[in-house]
Formats: sequence, structure tokens, C-alpha cells
Amino acid sequence: MDEKLFIPYLLRDGVVLQRNKKFCFWGYTTSCNSVRLELNGNVFTTTSNDSGYFEFELLPQEASGPFEITIETQNRRVKIHDVLFGDVWLLGGQSNMQLWMDRLKTRYPRAISEASNSNIRFFIVPQHFNFNCEEDELGSGEWKRATSPDIQGLSGIGYFFAQQQYAKNHVPVGLISTAIGGTHVRSWVSYQTLSRLHELPTNFDRLKSPKFLEAVQRDEDRYQEQFLKTADETDMGGDSWQSSNYDDSDWGSIDLSKQLPKPFRYPGVIWFRKRVHVPPKMVGSVAQLSLGTFVDADETFVDGQMVGHTDYQYPPREYVIGELKSTFELVIRLKVFNYPGGARCGKKHLLIANGETLDLDKQGLWKIARGNWLPERKEQIFLQYEPVGLFNGMISPLKRLNIAGILWYQGESDTGEAHGYGKVFKALISEWRHLFKDNKLPFLYVQLPNCGIEPSHVWAAIRQEQIQGICLAHTGMVVSLGLGEDNDLHPTDKKTIAEKLSYALENVGKYTDGYCTGPLAVGACRNSRKIVVQFKTFEHQLILKGIPMFEVFTRNRWYSLSGGEVRNNTVSVETPGNMDLSEIELIRYGWGNTPKISIENESLDPASPFCLRVFENVESAL
Repeated sequence: MDEKLFIPYLLRDGVVLQRNKKFCFWGYTTSCNSVRLELNGNVFTTTSNDSGYFEFELLPQEASGPFEITIETQNRRVKIHDVLFGDVWLLGGQSNMQLWMDRLKTRYPRAISEASNSNIRFFIVPQHFNFNCEEDELGSGEWKRATSPDIQGLSGIGYFFAQQQYAKNHVPVGLISTAIGGTHVRSWVSYQTLSRLHELPTNFDRLKSPKFLEAVQRDEDRYQEQFLKTADETDMGGDSWQSSNYDDSDWGSIDLSKQLPKPFRYPGVIWFRKRVHVPPKMVGSVAQLSLGTFVDADETFVDGQMVGHTDYQYPPREYVIGELKSTFELVIRLKVFNYPGGARCGKKHLLIANGETLDLDKQGLWKIARGNWLPERKEQIFLQYEPVGLFNGMISPLKRLNIAGILWYQGESDTGEAHGYGKVFKALISEWRHLFKDNKLPFLYVQLPNCGIEPSHVWAAIRQEQIQGICLAHTGMVVSLGLGEDNDLHPTDKKTIAEKLSYALENVGKYTDGYCTGPLAVGACRNSRKIVVQFKTFEHQLILKGIPMFEVFTRNRWYSLSGGEVRNNTVSVETPGNMDLSEIELIRYGWGNTPKISIENESLDPASPFCLRVFENVESAL
């Protein structure tokens, strides 16, 4: 029988292994086979079990490398090259953690080209779900260095965090990225845990049927294909409206920097045209269009030639075009899938070349016409968003690793239904720690920032639920209000987020019962005509920036109150004389998708938004 020797993808060339902890090195060969491992002149032996699985538990190693690890059986030998010992961080969550460096190149134009630290490395776990069982191994993947050009695919938050950690201690950093855009928190939790919490959907078991999944995916693909086909076939613009010499004299005119007139926000194909006049100093240069974001999909043309397209609403439209002529016709064909569509308000539409920037909206109005009308597109089905699947397929296979900690940024996809999020989130933290056999594993996460593009979703409710994470020990929450972009789901200031995560890491060891980067409201009580809110400030000073706005709930209604006074670690707000203080049940602050920041500490870190029950005395409030 042929002797096999399989080393998991996680342990191959370039791997970073966790320093200062016992670590496991494992693999697969034929059954009951003798296996030899050599590391740094030390030799270890073991025997595979009946299934061919073998593992070595090795003593902790200090930060060091590069080394080679040699694995041998009687007839096979594998060498693992360029092994480092350092700190390994797991990156979890959805798109804002996943957002890769290439998407951040406009904000950090030199970050990719200047990336040269081969002691920072990353492994992107392949997207894979399984609803039937917890998997033992990944099906593919490789370690890469965070150097140009590979760094383009690395999480921006992960990279900047690794940079900061390396600058502090000069220890190699390994990043294992599991974040997947659009995923819900329940996607990353096990069947057993969700079942115990009564958080499994009643029809979950149907997801275990391959035939059911195939049918769902087949029907989804057929529907989406037909929808897009209809959009193209019924578009009156066809192959002519993008032409540079098309007569658009009977088209309407609009300001693309503002919200479109209501008739153009409904589903269908919308066309925009503009004759661009290029300044002489930009003529002849290779240029880039930077068009912000659109809802939903676009095809963009210059003089009738397509220069780029994007299939969904969130990515920025940044398209390279050839050498500029003195004038050209810019055409955007926009497919609106659901109301309200259009250009995202507040985004600029720019032409960039030769160190110069031209604001296209300042060259007058755009021409606009509707190519067709479409029905609302049904919500897309992504099977990886269903509960349990990604835990089984992407997290469970990592269980034999030792890591330094976890960075988490997620919650946007749960803003439509916040109920139960905090309960599941706490269970996720505990479950992942149990998986990695470390109940003190640092878990650092980002509370959702300001974002105004989803008015029907209550982002404040998820922020309130996220506070429950720091009820657990060795956790740290970054309050990111002010670091979002009100008109974008994907704010680009990932470097500041990484800095705050690094700062949280420094303090998690100090405040082992949970740490927050900003003031954290912990109780509210009545006092004379005032409501007094008690804060945990983590040895910082509490300050007000402007006049804070609060809301109180009484007699089945919310009422607004303004003003406040700081005294030590409290903020007191006076209630009007016509309001019965004893009937006030709740007080909340920052309760909106894009709330105004007015309570912070002297380091300008904002307080976490809150909704608290109002009690008669301080002891009850706390």
C-alpha cells in the first residue's frame, strides 16, 4: 500500500506558530505508522492512530525564526520551510474586518507599495460552510507575507494592527482571516450552542440535505440570471446610449451629488451622461475615475468603451482610463435593483490625473434618462449566511492551533433584527475560547460606528447588544462612533480602528473584567429633579462636548431632554417640572444610526451609546 503523508494547509511553508505556549503539530499518514519530527535540532517521535492521524505536542518556543520543520515516515519526508514563532491573531466577523488593503489604497496610497515586513504574515481561510458536522481540516489555503503585492488581499484592520504590534515588541505576527462579508453572528456559532440558546431556526434541519441546498441554489441562480437578463433585454438604451455621439438633447438634467428625483429611484436601468472638459495640464495623462458608490450595479463608459463595472452597491467605483483627450463623453449605466437607488449622497465624482483632481459635478448638471422599469428584486439568498455553517467549515478546523487572541468586527448584517444578538455574541466568545482551550484568550471587538445608509435598520440596538460582550472577562470593546462614514457601510479609516484595538489590548490585562475605550454607562437613578447616569471611565476623566441630548421613556412615549452636568463619574440631566420623575422608566443616549457625540473622555474617546432602566437609588441602578 502507498504510504501517504499529509500536512494540513495551516502548517505549511511560511507558517507563524504561537510563541510561549505549548503547540500542536499534526498530520495524516497510513495507520499505525511511525512518524518523526525535527525542529531546530530536536527530534520527536510518535505513532499514528488507526485512522492515520498523528500529532506532536511540543514545548513552548520563544519568538524566533525562520526555522525548518521536517516530518518523516519510513518512506516519505516533508520539509516545512520558513517557520516563525510569534503572535497569531484570528480575524473574525464580516466585511469591515475583511476589507482588504486594495480597497483602502485611495486613503493609504503608499501603504501597499511600502509594505516590506516579511515577519508579518497572513492566511486567508477559504470560504466554506457545512451544516452537517464540524470539520477537522481546511480544504486549501496558504501563508503569505504582508508585502507588496500580496498584501493587497489582506484585511486592512489586520495589517495595521500587526504593524502596530510589531513596532511595539518586534515579534513576528501571523494573521488568520476568517471574516466574510454580509455574515450574521449566528453563522459563526455551533449547532450545539445555538440549540442550547433556542436560537436555531425551526426549519434548520432542511439545511442538512444536499438536495435541498442544490435546489435552493439552482432556483436562486435561475431567478437572478433571469432578472439581469430581463434588465438588459428591455433596456431602451441598448447598445446606443453609451455612444459618444448619441443625441441626449431630450434627456432630463440632475445634480448627481444629490438624491435623485423620486421617479429615478425605483428599480430599473438609469442612464447618466456628461461631456467632460479636461484642463490642459491633465490632457494626455493616464487618469482614474473616482465615482463614489451607487445603488446598485453600474457599467461605466468613456467615449463608448466600457472602462469598468461593479455588480453591487458597496464598492467604490474607481476605474482607470487611458490617456485623456481634451473632451470625452462619460456615461454611467446604473441598474437599480431595489428602492431607493441612485448615486450615494455626499460622495464626490472625480477625475484624477497628473496630480490634479477635477470635480465632475462642478462642470454642470448630468443628463439622465430611464432605460426601463423593473420589479423589486427579491432578496438574494446566500447559504453561507445561514446559522452554524461557517463555524463548522471555517472555525472548527482551526481548533488545534494556539493563538494570541481574537479581533472581531461584525453586526451590520444583524441590524435588521437585533433581538438575541447579545446573548449569541457572548456565547460565541465563550465557545471560541473553549475551542482554543484558553478561557482568558483576549477578545477585542469593534462596536458599530455611525452609518446612515440603512434608515430602516436600528444600528443603536445592535450597539446596545454588543455591550454585553464586555460582561465577560478579558474582553475589550472599541467605541467607533465618529470613525464611520454616514454615507458608506465601509468606512476607510481602518488604521485608527486598529490603533484603538491595540490600545484595548494594552488595557484588557489591566481591566480583566472587561474594558471599553470610552466611558461606559453602568446605571441610572433619580435624584431630586434629575436623572443621574453613572459611568465607568477606566481611570479617565469624563467630559461633555457641547450639549448632550437624551431621551426618556415615560407614559408609553419617548421625550427628548437636552443638557447635562458632569460631576466625577456621573452625568446628571434635569427633567422639566411638568414631567413626573417617578414615572420615567428608561433613559437613552446616542440612540440613532448616526448620533451626535457629546459625552467622551479627555482622550476624545466617545462614550458608548446606552439605554438604561432608571432606578430609585444608586445601589439599585448598579
